[in-house]
Amino acid sequence: MSFGRMLERLAAARAAQERLVQDAAHELRTPLTSLRTNADVLRRVTELSPDARDRLLDDVEGETRELTHLVDELVELALARDRGEPEQAVELAESARRAARRVHRRTGRLVHIDADATVVHGRPQALERALGNLLENAAKFAPDDHEPIEVRIRRGEVTVSDHGPGITDADTPRVFDRFYRADTARGLPGSGLGLAIVRDVAEAHGGTVFAGTRAGGGAAVGFTVEGSRLVRQDR
Repeated sequence: MSFGRMLERLAAARAAQERLVQDAAHELRTPLTSLRTNADVLRRVTELSPDARDRLLDDVEGETRELTHLVDELVELALARDRGEPEQAVELAESARRAARRVHRRTGRLVHIDADATVVHGRPQALERALGNLLENAAKFAPDDHEPIEVRIRRGEVTVSDHGPGITDADTPRVFDRFYRADTARGLPGSGLGLAIVRDVAEAHGGTVFAGTRAGGGAAVGFTVEGSRLVRQDR
C-alpha cells in the first residue's frame, strides 16, 4: 500500500510538472510575440513620430515587466510548488481592470466592465490570469469587431462576452479541453491551453466553467467561484 501511494505521488508530481511546462509555454507566448513585433517596428524608429516612439517604448516596458513577472512566478513554482500561491481576499473587479489594461495594450481592444463589489477568498494571480485568458480569447475570435469586449461580474460569477462568430453546439462541450481547437481557430495563434487554464483556476476555487452563445450574436464564456468563498457581495 505504501509503495502504491508513492507511485501515485510520483505520477501526480509528473503530471504537475507537465502541466507547468504547458501552461508556461502558453503564458510566455503572448508577451514574447508582442516584444518581437515591437522589435520589428524599432527597426523603423527614425520614421516614427515622437508620440509613436513614446507609445512603442511604453509598450515594450510594459511587456518586459509582464514577462519578468511571469518568469519570476515560474521560478518560484519550480522551486517551491508545494507552497503554492497564498490565498487572500481578491476584488474581482480590480483583477478584471488590470487584465483589461494588459489586453488593451496588447490588442487595442476596449473592454467594458460591469462588476459588483464581489470579493472572494482565493489566489489573486491565478484569478487574474483566468480573467486575462478569457479576454485574450475574446479578442482573438473577434479581432475586427469595433464593439468592446464585455465583462460582467456578479457574486462570484465572471462572464466575458464578445461580438465574434460565437461557439457552435458541437464545440461548446470541448472548448475548455486542453489543446482543443475549433475549426474556426485553426488559423489563429495559440496553443489551445488558454481556456483549459481557466477551467483549472475555477476548479481550484470550487467553481465551474461555462460557454455558450451571447444574446445578439457572439460568445459568452466564463467561470464561477464557490459560494462559500464570497467575502463580500452587492445586496
